[in-house]
Amino acid sequence: MNVSRSIQASLAAGAIMLAAARAFANVEPSTGAEPEEKIYAGPEIVVTATRIEWPVEKTASFITVISRSDIEQRHAESVADLLRSVVGLSVVQSGSAGKIASIFMRGANSNHVLVMLDGVPLNDPTTGAFDFSELSCDNIERIEIVRGPHGILYGSAAIGGVVNIITGAKAEGPGRSVSLAAGSFRSAGGAVSLSGGEGSYRYSYTLSGETTEGPATNDFYETTAFSGSVSNRLTATSNVRLSLRYREAASGLRGQWFAPDPNATQDGGHFLVSALYRQFISDRWSYSVRTSFLSREITWDDPVDALDTDPFAGDGFSETNSRARDVALQNDLRFSESVWLVSGAEWKEEQTTNSGYSWGQATSFDDRIRNASLFANGIFDFRGIPTTSIGVRVDDHSKFGSVATYKLSLSYPVPGIGATLKGSIGTGFRAPSLNELYYPNYGNPDLAPERTSGYDVGAARDFASGKASFECAWFDNSYRDMIAFNQATWLAGNIGKAKSSGVEIRSSLRPFAALTLQGFYTFTRTEDCETGKLLLRRPRHSGGGSVSYRNGPFDVLLSASRVGARFDSYFRDLHTEYLFDPAYTRLDAAVTLRTSAASEVYLTVGNAANERYDEVAGYPAPGRRFTLGTKVDF
Repeated sequence: MNVSRSIQASLAAGAIMLAAARAFANVEPSTGAEPEEKIYAGPEIVVTATRIEWPVEKTASFITVISRSDIEQRHAESVADLLRSVVGLSVVQSGSAGKIASIFMRGANSNHVLVMLDGVPLNDPTTGAFDFSELSCDNIERIEIVRGPHGILYGSAAIGGVVNIITGAKAEGPGRSVSLAAGSFRSAGGAVSLSGGEGSYRYSYTLSGETTEGPATNDFYETTAFSGSVSNRLTATSNVRLSLRYREAASGLRGQWFAPDPNATQDGGHFLVSALYRQFISDRWSYSVRTSFLSREITWDDPVDALDTDPFAGDGFSETNSRARDVALQNDLRFSESVWLVSGAEWKEEQTTNSGYSWGQATSFDDRIRNASLFANGIFDFRGIPTTSIGVRVDDHSKFGSVATYKLSLSYPVPGIGATLKGSIGTGFRAPSLNELYYPNYGNPDLAPERTSGYDVGAARDFASGKASFECAWFDNSYRDMIAFNQATWLAGNIGKAKSSGVEIRSSLRPFAALTLQGFYTFTRTEDCETGKLLLRRPRHSGGGSVSYRNGPFDVLLSASRVGARFDSYFRDLHTEYLFDPAYTRLDAAVTLRTSAASEVYLTVGNAANERYDEVAGYPAPGRRFTLGTKVDF
């Protein structure tokens, strides 16, 4: 990676955002109630589950909120590490920092989970999935994770769930900070952040970087990123927000333990820009228009070396450029205090251009797909009866035509016992990605789209005036024509039918103000109904807990997680081998000392017991690692 070029590009992006900030600052806002969307510090109100602000206790979805306070206390290296403690999720990473990290939600595929940054889709246009190793925790205000199918609101990428990462400044006045950290494997990183605003004007910028040599040969990782947003109220009834994110990274691809590779590398990055305009027609009616552009570049290079001894050995090279253009309209209409209608339309085009060669064969293609959709979701919140949500979506895909899906959800706070009963039932649709359709020697243009149906039901309750809580859920999903690698043809193929079902349990207890105890457990049963085998890399049992102590200048967090055995596969000597990755227990700790009102130092210990395990077969996870860091606000 050309670090100098990466920093120059990030600074150029920052200059663009600063220019926009100055332009916004010169807009003279009209008087009146500020129409900006509120982002609350606590989990009482969420946006992702309904696309409008809605109380959690009236939401039928099962939601986890990671607050800014949680993020600061954990000092996690990436968003992937934050998600390891979320019930219903399984995080798998192909080794050390910077290597591909995916999540499986309720047994669904990784490309069944929609990842958004401030409501803007981040999923890779080529694979349809999102690599969580790309995203650090800098400049993140909160993360809302909604488990279960939400395709009617967000499209086919959300048939397993949604992860919405919310950024930006939320208060007036300037905020400036510098953070530095160093640790095991010659790791070092830092970030500079600016945020604040005046009146209705807000801005937030962060420039960050990270480098590590990793625990093995050819295991390095380097990255530089810039993220920024500016927003302002244009009139008494309208506001606008501009967001930009740029990242560039490079890493060594050490290979699997049985086939180490001393010179394979991957570098690339992404550029995301979006604009959101919101207009309030009246206190009952508003609409918003959002447009975004996402560009990704990935270059993989593996020159032949002395360890390449198989009959297909040779140079390998691939350069992939993918783009996604998206325009979305949302209309929010409140007929009364009890009836809401959220509707909208979206148009999206995805395109991938790939050039390269592997095993002496060309891997070049250039294709695109388009999708247009309409959706409507009615929310009925009458006193004495369950809060009901009824939604329908129609997608018109350039290759697969028109498909309609629906969802019905109910939420009911039971009088007298303080518990809320929840449940939903619905269907989903996902078209194959460009990779699955067209990538040479893997893609299959004859694939059918995936169809899903399922339901969930459960309950949540707070105890002792909010000092304790408990939530449980049962889910059951069926997948028709799920897409997976076909061993007979070596191409992407459709599984006739697959299933996933299970139980999620989470609880918390705060016996006194300084101490918080949390625990979670997930049971997931999956099956490829064609072969009777389990779906790959989904543990049947997983769970964990944490102890958080905050008293004066001290923050201490101790956490433990247990991940059961996972059915997995790896490719060796031109054959696919199957195995069970052994179960493992991971212990982590973070200690923070606030040396003043504006500064802190912290120490984290990852995998404190030095457990040896693979999250992906053949790619050992790092052993025990220490990080010492500091943050100063000024």
